[in-house]
Amino acid sequence: MSEELVKIKRYPNRRFYDLSASKYISQEDIEKLVVDGRKVEIRNSQTGKEITRTVLTRIILERQPEKMLLFPTEMLHFILRANDVSTGFLRDYFQHSVTYLEYLSRHSAAASTLAQPMHWVKAWLDGIKPRTPVLQTEDDKPPQTTEESHNDKASRLAERVEQLEERLQQLEAQGE
Repeated sequence: MSEELVKIKRYPNRRFYDLSASKYISQEDIEKLVVDGRKVEIRNSQTGKEITRTVLTRIILERQPEKMLLFPTEMLHFILRANDVSTGFLRDYFQHSVTYLEYLSRHSAAASTLAQPMHWVKAWLDGIKPRTPVLQTEDDKPPQTTEESHNDKASRLAERVEQLEERLQQLEAQGE
């Protein structure tokens, strides 16, 4: 994937002009650029307003309508009914989803990973910065970090294994 941004202007006659290639292009050409992994930025030539989202949405609706099936009808209802808070939540949700998909595509096993949803969850969880939980103790000691609690758990587990081994030896001795 090329990280170079392809800048495109849309003129009032609905024609698109690729500034980097210095030529007019069609919606099909824009679609091909995106499918080939290029990022595009489309601006209105008169106002300078970015219209990338609008143009890409139109391409999906007109040229790849089957991809609209990605959005269940209930989701579309929810989007239309959404207030500012819900819209903000959805925007964040979709942005995190895109970040997650980009993460998957950067790894060498991305193709096989996409076929295994549990790997999606692991990759997503790996991308979340862990918060250090506060663990309360019976003695009201100061909170422990996760690393300290893991060490304590490991020590307790080792002690418990020793106790069980001793008990097993006692039982074996009684059985003989």
